[in-house]
Amino acid sequence: MKYLAILFVIVVSPSLSQAQIFDFWNNKAYKITIKGADDVTKADVISREIESKQLVVFSYIDPKTNSGYIVVNNFSKVKEVENKINNTSGYSFINVNEIEFNKEIFLELYMKRGGFEKSQFSNNKPKEILMGENKDLTTNLYSKALEVWENYYSKAFDEKRNDLPEHYPVFINTGNPENDSRTYEQAKQEWLKNYPEESQYSTGIPYQDDKAKKARSSENK
Repeated sequence: MKYLAILFVIVVSPSLSQAQIFDFWNNKAYKITIKGADDVTKADVISREIESKQLVVFSYIDPKTNSGYIVVNNFSKVKEVENKINNTSGYSFINVNEIEFNKEIFLELYMKRGGFEKSQFSNNKPKEILMGENKDLTTNLYSKALEVWENYYSKAFDEKRNDLPEHYPVFINTGNPENDSRTYEQAKQEWLKNYPEESQYSTGIPYQDDKAKKARSSENK
């Protein structure tokens, strides 16, 4: 019977360890600086790696600065994160500093991990970020992000959307910031072309296609 009890603990413990739940009271955040995460793909890879090993609850690495943030529920995990990064080919850990952790900082990390720049926060609701196979944590983080976003931005978002023309394009985040920005700009150009009366109402400037622009330019010479 004792043998069975011990075996039961060994089998069950790993599944219990997967039940990471995010909350502002028990989690701490640290800013880390690393080498090797100098593009979007590399930054995402190392974030996913330390999350999949359950070393952190959530993370965001900024490829522009090679620095980022980790959210942990146990201080001892920070050293494990350092070891994991150093032992991952192409990456190296430089330093770490604890930062004040609050709802505003969490939302910023979540939105940036979703591909949004800070100037885009008020125009876009958070996008659900899949946390590997941990569906509970995925839902938990997403609901927290929505809750905080609504407190900060929902009123301004609704007012801004009400002021926009009917067919004005919506920025869609797919997790690829460069492609999403390019698609959004193309959509705005199509809107300007297809609904000139709306563009004039919104911008105060009538839409002109390339032919009209060239003709007007010739008149001014």
